[in-house]
Amino acid sequence: MDARQDRRSFMKIAAGAGAALALSSVHSSVAFAQNASPAQSKIDMLKLPYAENALEPAISARTVNLHYNKHHKGFYNLLKAYVDSHPEYQNLTVAELIQKNNNGILLDETIFDVSVLLYNHNRYWQSLAPKAGGAPKGTMEKHIADSFGTYDAFRKAFIDEGMKLGSGWVWIVLDGGKLKLYRSEYHDTPLQKGYLPLLAVDVWEHAYYLDYQNERQKYIEAVLDRLLNWTFAEKLVEAVKK
Repeated sequence: MDARQDRRSFMKIAAGAGAALALSSVHSSVAFAQNASPAQSKIDMLKLPYAENALEPAISARTVNLHYNKHHKGFYNLLKAYVDSHPEYQNLTVAELIQKNNNGILLDETIFDVSVLLYNHNRYWQSLAPKAGGAPKGTMEKHIADSFGTYDAFRKAFIDEGMKLGSGWVWIVLDGGKLKLYRSEYHDTPLQKGYLPLLAVDVWEHAYYLDYQNERQKYIEAVLDRLLNWTFAEKLVEAVKK
């Protein structure tokens, strides 16, 4: 199976709202997976940093289980099998795979697309925390004021970006010392633009549909008000300063 066939198989599945639920069947049908060496690659899947029910009531344990153990893990399994069968990719992290493909070094669309989906999901879980959200304090409070004027202005802008998306993520990124919002559609990530990704909110339907059905705005508001992990963002910003 060549790269174009791999990509066609993947894109057929990833286009739908229930994309990764079917990835296991694709994964088992891909010939290269039979000879994969699981210990070889540097591909990583973030360990969920809290219990599956820790984000309730904003996000239910049922949604977290489906999202993490089916969608996210499906992308991980597919990418790892592909990378393990291609020695030229085995010493690269997920972020390096994205950057090298984006810069035209590897030129493999299958690797790029699935790497983006895995990277974005890893960051999404880090962007949430129980009993978090609301207006930040300290360093991030100052960054919000400098970049958006007020927290209310930031919150409105974030919701607006989320409601414009078809499927994708809304990111808070650092760009030249300023915070900005970045809306990434489908297979896109702020790494491509040279921004420092801080926080990401997944607004594909599988992230919220079981809890909110078609009321996406209520999901975005719940994440902003109850779950957004400003502490994680502050640590990333402080690390850059050092």
